[in-house]
Amino acid sequence: MNSFLRYAKPFLVTVILACIATPTLAAPGDVKVSFDAPCKYPAGLATDGTHLFVLDWRQAKIHQIAAADGKLQQTWDAPTLKPHGLTYGNGKLYVSDDHSGHVYALNLKTGVVEKSFEAPDARATGLAHADGVLFLLERKSRQIYKVLPSDGTILAYFPVPHGSCTCLAYDGKYLWASNRAKDELYMVDPDTGIVLGILDAPGPYPAGLTWLNGSLWNVDFQTRKIYQLTVNDEQKYRLTDTREARVEYLWALYNYGPGQVRDLTVNLAIPESLPNQELLSKIEFSTSPTKTAADKWGQPCAVFNVGTVSAGSRQLLSYSVNAKVSAIRYLIDPRQTGTLDDIPQEIREAYTVDGSRYRINTPYIRETAERIVGDEKNTYWIARKIFNYLIEHVDYEMVGGWDVPEVILKRGTGSCSEYTFAYIALCRAAGLPARYQGSIVVRGDDASIDEAFHRWAQVYLPNYGWIPVDASRGDAGSPADQAHSFGELSNRFLITTHSGGGSRYIDWSYNSFATYNATGYCNVEEENFGFWEPLKATGPSDR
Repeated sequence: MNSFLRYAKPFLVTVILACIATPTLAAPGDVKVSFDAPCKYPAGLATDGTHLFVLDWRQAKIHQIAAADGKLQQTWDAPTLKPHGLTYGNGKLYVSDDHSGHVYALNLKTGVVEKSFEAPDARATGLAHADGVLFLLERKSRQIYKVLPSDGTILAYFPVPHGSCTCLAYDGKYLWASNRAKDELYMVDPDTGIVLGILDAPGPYPAGLTWLNGSLWNVDFQTRKIYQLTVNDEQKYRLTDTREARVEYLWALYNYGPGQVRDLTVNLAIPESLPNQELLSKIEFSTSPTKTAADKWGQPCAVFNVGTVSAGSRQLLSYSVNAKVSAIRYLIDPRQTGTLDDIPQEIREAYTVDGSRYRINTPYIRETAERIVGDEKNTYWIARKIFNYLIEHVDYEMVGGWDVPEVILKRGTGSCSEYTFAYIALCRAAGLPARYQGSIVVRGDDASIDEAFHRWAQVYLPNYGWIPVDASRGDAGSPADQAHSFGELSNRFLITTHSGGGSRYIDWSYNSFATYNATGYCNVEEENFGFWEPLKATGPSDR
């Protein structure tokens, strides 16, 4: 039986909890090896493919150390009194001066500076040698320049991932940049400047980066240590910032009359254990459901056949569960995401169909998807191009109602659900499977009551599975901030719903859905609330 049909089988909810084993594989950003830096004030970091070179910012020295244990092997005077950036290429060490704005090519065998040139701006702090060119990170202009290493001729440039970025490295395909303020490391496409992925820095002040032996290496100014970091392993995501909470979802209907509400049926989507959330207790309902069942998307639901609600009365239904919720962040390498042909057939067939809120077969949606995607075959870049288009052409505005994607794209505004429907429609029109998730949100304090709920999309990428994409939160200005909305979710969400759209029990909604009739005129109000109560004090991020 294929996986889609298996998950679509009706099932009985007690609820049975699946234990999620702690991953034994290294997660992106895990430290493999660490040792002391050879100096008190490390800045740039570089490698010749065998050794590591560390720049001593204060003493203006360059130290060669063994990559295995950090043992000091040799030391040179830096070619300038205020060195900062460091990279290796063409048999030379390139050193930047963030005071004079010059870049020097140092021959280590002779100790002679063979070439120097003036950087585009005075604050050249990051250097990376890549396929015969240099990339320079300039803190004054907040640009990354691609230049000729012979004389600094500018070939191209793009914005830094974030204004607090300081250093660069090159892994053979992508650039890496550090953010000393947010303690983050960014994987950057060198052709567009798009941030493809994010790692947490292992220390509070990442000061130098390089790539050696399939790993990213980072020297930290504050801890004065050098770290070898995992980038690619079979574990594709990292969990951090775990919170444990008692979460209650309350659905309420108020009938102010004068008529009666008749044939009321309420369906509540039931949360499950997922990679980033673990249910720690059975789900407790305020009233026993009439039945529990799964819809065609495999979403479990509790069905309540309530019947009549008389004038001047109310109906309350709720469930509570203890849950452990973590932030999840995928590090996605486009080289590993394959093409549409690499996606399992049952996934393609189920999650590329049309729906009343998608309308993917309209000429406008088809033509827009073709214009965005062009002849792109890589699934990551199909998903990312559509994401980039939405955040450039639509602004967040919650005005009520869920209009179809064509209206949203022409209007240029939308709510989280409308962003989600538009993103899914464009993905499906391009042949990329997409669906959505919905959640109860904790906002503000750890203990809260709120009408805060949120929906976002997921796309299916080969070798990674279902990846979260939240275009409604991707309108932030910097490339790094945009990347936080592609492949990442915070620990603020208890996910209740996953759906391809048009569910028997949840319709096009999430969390809950109710149907009813009325005898005569009824003034009816429906409300939903999420209650969060911490089970214990929230600890620091688990790096």
